[in-house]
Amino acid sequence: MLQVINKFLGIDAVKSNVPDRVHAAIAEQQDAAERLIAWIKFGIVMTFDVLYALSPKTSDIDPWITPVGMSLAAYFVFSILRVWLAYRIRLPGWFLSLSVIADLTLLMMLIWSFHIQYDQPASFYLKAPTLLYVFIFIVLRALRFEARFVLLAGLASALGWLILVGYVITVDPHDNMITRNYVAYMTSNTVLLGAEFDKIISILMVTGILTVALVRARKLLERSVIEATAAADVARFFSPEIASKITHFRQQIRPG
Repeated sequence: MLQVINKFLGIDAVKSNVPDRVHAAIAEQQDAAERLIAWIKFGIVMTFDVLYALSPKTSDIDPWITPVGMSLAAYFVFSILRVWLAYRIRLPGWFLSLSVIADLTLLMMLIWSFHIQYDQPASFYLKAPTLLYVFIFIVLRALRFEARFVLLAGLASALGWLILVGYVITVDPHDNMITRNYVAYMTSNTVLLGAEFDKIISILMVTGILTVALVRARKLLERSVIEATAAADVARFFSPEIASKITHFRQQIRPG
């Protein structure tokens, strides 16, 4: 079965025993990508902070001592730490996974807080366009050429939205806010389960397609690095003309 999947993805032509120096070259590219990701996410959290500071409040309480305000402040510090660490060390997998979860937890908390901030029923936040940020977080993980983090971001996003939908229909035991009327759903604080499941399916589909594309791209990257390394090795012992012919011959006889 695994061979069939690899054949379908087009990755069976590259051997699994990739040389260590190829892994090292790819790791350097991933480190650079992680620094870019860290700066982009820092920009996103700065945007969240500015929008939260400028948004109208329905209470006289200092907005930065509320759960959402403190979460944003804590995430701001976490983002600075992530940028600093990205330049100092090679970030381990557990830290990157924690970062993905933290990103999406913050986003879901912000969406959840909308109904409190504007004094509306919980179903109010289900129509928030802020949900579209999940696709930014999912796509950002593709910069590392590691499909596992894209998959984690997509699954966490789908689960987070499912939890928010579940909260809406269970928070009031006397009124689950569910409707089957699309017009009523669009013009009132009601819940159309089909529409919410469509959002979850869209998140999962984008995640799946991007994961497949990333797996294929990773194998192409490995193949490219292998060929570039081999060409450099050949050039050390032969003239440029002979090295070019040998490299061309290798490309002609390579698998796939």
